[in-house]
Amino acid sequence: MNNFSLFLLKLFLFPAFLFSQSISKDSLIEIGKNNNFDSEILIKLGEEYAADKDWEKAIYYYDKLVKTNPDNPDYLYRLGGTQAAYSEVVNKFRVLSIINSAKKNLIKSASLDAKHIYSRWALVQILTELPNILGGNKSAALNYIDEIYNISKIHGLLAFHYVYKFQEKESSIKQMEDKIFQEIKSNPILFEFNYFNFVVGKLLTKKDSGQYDLALNYLNEYLVKYSSADRFSLEEVYYYLAYCNFYIGNNNSSTLLKKSMEIASKAEQKNYTLISKIEELNKLINL
Repeated sequence: MNNFSLFLLKLFLFPAFLFSQSISKDSLIEIGKNNNFDSEILIKLGEEYAADKDWEKAIYYYDKLVKTNPDNPDYLYRLGGTQAAYSEVVNKFRVLSIINSAKKNLIKSASLDAKHIYSRWALVQILTELPNILGGNKSAALNYIDEIYNISKIHGLLAFHYVYKFQEKESSIKQMEDKIFQEIKSNPILFEFNYFNFVVGKLLTKKDSGQYDLALNYLNEYLVKYSSADRFSLEEVYYYLAYCNFYIGNNNSSTLLKKSMEIASKAEQKNYTLISKIEELNKLINL
């Protein structure tokens, strides 16, 4: 599964509770002991450990959370999603057991809430990216996409786009992008889940759409909400911001591209495709 843990990690960050962002996990545990580990404490601890990619401890607290209310779809989603992320790093002898538990919890979450988009999104990615021998099921993934589409048209279109990208079906990708363009232009909503803001922003940068102003709304939203949990890197965001501003004719494109260059040059794992794009845009800006 490609970067699945990062994909899921951002999904876990539900609206903040009453705790300071700076409070330590040890302090939260002490508060929990004094309050019999109520649901808010358990959620916050799960989020904190998930943010650190300490999946075992995150699972421990989300499992306790589910036991407080076994039929709460959000609780089941948190546990199942964390288990799916954990399955990436466990040894091969435990993968099947962990991923089966993840699927069980996510399927139950989806069955309990007919409008729970994110449990279905997690299932789509698991079922699409896993090989069949480990529980992948492409036709089941498409069924969940149909359900997502019935809940929210734009989320459904983005889910189809994701699957076609994974399958490298170029004609289907292009058709879906055209549908996404039309839907976004008629209903330009910003997304709570930041992943979608970047995907839509990037799609809108394509020259045949010419929607650079609209793309900037999504890319700037992604930048405002950005955290280390996000899947797409800051050098990518600044590149596309620079790209849009250049073609619009704004003066800040050079400054934005410089930020992209600086971050890309310092990255431990170099994205040479992006670096090449940065260099090409830099030449255009400096003509």
